This record gives sequence, C-alpha cells and structure tokens, in this order.
Amino acid sequence: MTSLSDTFTQPAARKHDGEIITARAHDAWLSFEAGIHQNDALRARVSRALDRFGLGSSTATVDEALDYLINKELGQSARYFNQSGKPQFNQQQISHAVLSFMAGKEQQRHMTDLAIHEADTDHDDDTPGSIRACHMADPGHIRPDEYAARRDALRAIDAMIPEQERELYSLMLAVREPGMLDRIHAYADRHQIGRSTVYFRIKKLAEAIQLHPWFEEVVAPFRPLRTA
Repeated sequence: MTSLSDTFTQPAARKHDGEIITARAHDAWLSFEAGIHQNDALRARVSRALDRFGLGSSTATVDEALDYLINKELGQSARYFNQSGKPQFNQQQISHAVLSFMAGKEQQRHMTDLAIHEADTDHDDDTPGSIRACHMADPGHIRPDEYAARRDALRAIDAMIPEQERELYSLMLAVREPGMLDRIHAYADRHQIGRSTVYFRIKKLAEAIQLHPWFEEVVAPFRPLRTA
C-alpha cells in the first residue's frame, strides 16, 4: 500500500537541490543528514507542530512528516549550512512543512471520500469546495518555488474550511467568474435568504479564515518583510 509520504516524495528537482551536493562534502552535514530521523530534538519539534492536529504522539505520522520535511526543505537547509556552517531545519520550515503535509492528508481524505463521476471536472460549477485550475497562479508567469508555495497555501486554507461551508467557500473563490450572479441567486433561493445575506456570509467566512490559528503561518511567506 502506498503511504502519503510515498506520494509526496516522488523525485523532483527543487530550487536548492544543488546545495545538498556541496554540503555533502562536509562531515558535519553528512552526520546531520544521516541522523534526521533519529534526532530527538527535531522529532520533538515536529511532534509539537502535529499536536494541533492531535497527531503529535503518533510515531508513524512524525516519520511521514519528517519525510515530507526532508523532501521539501533539505535543499534550503543545505544552502543555509553552506553559508553559515550550521546544519538545521528552522522553526518556520518545520511549521510550513507540517501545515502543507497535513493539508495534503486532508485533501487525500476528501478525494477518497468523493464519488468519481465522469462529468466531475475542474471546471464543473456544480462541484462545491473544489479548487479550479483558474484559481491557481499561472506557473508560466511566476517562479516554480513561488507557485509551489501558493499551491501549498491554497491547500492549507482549503483544509481549514468546515464541511458545511464548502459551497460558500466555492462561491467566495469564484466571486469574479462569469456566471457568478446566477450561482449567488441559486444559493440564495435554495437557502431562502436574500442575496445580500449571501455576500454577508462570504464576508464572515473570509474573516473566520483570517482568524484561524493556521492562517498567519500560511500567509507569512507572502507578506512583505518589515524593516526596522
């Protein structure tokens, strides 16, 4: 049976993978890389990050999250090592990797629960909660690492949405799409509420997302750096 970590760790070049080769010329890095899964301090930090999901005590989940962290962040850590001589994963790397890892598990769970229909495509307006390709940043116009970060952020935010709010979240994502007014009217008629109430509910959902404990960590990479 294929585990989630197998799915996430398919070989694919990442931005700083070349730094790993350079770092492997040093014994300190080789010792760090070889001992990642046995590093008690690192396992404890990953475990604490998983605690919010109630999985911090699961050895198997910690191992899977570490596999994902290695696949996603080892090149960046090697780059830092080559500049500073310090082999480590910083807290931001761990937090973001765990959020992305758990968003992937949640997405996998939803995909497993959904019935597969031939007509269910990514442009099907009747499929609530789906993230259409048109909502993703165009990879032809941004750097691959930024595209990946935006994709991971969308997945993490999608995992925050309660099941009963997924249709409303779908409307929120599609607010500027052609035919949106018809969908708003249909939603209002189905729930026997005014159209202005639909917009009010979308606004409240957006505010709830921003107040979610994950939100600041998810969007931190996209905020401009503050200067003193």
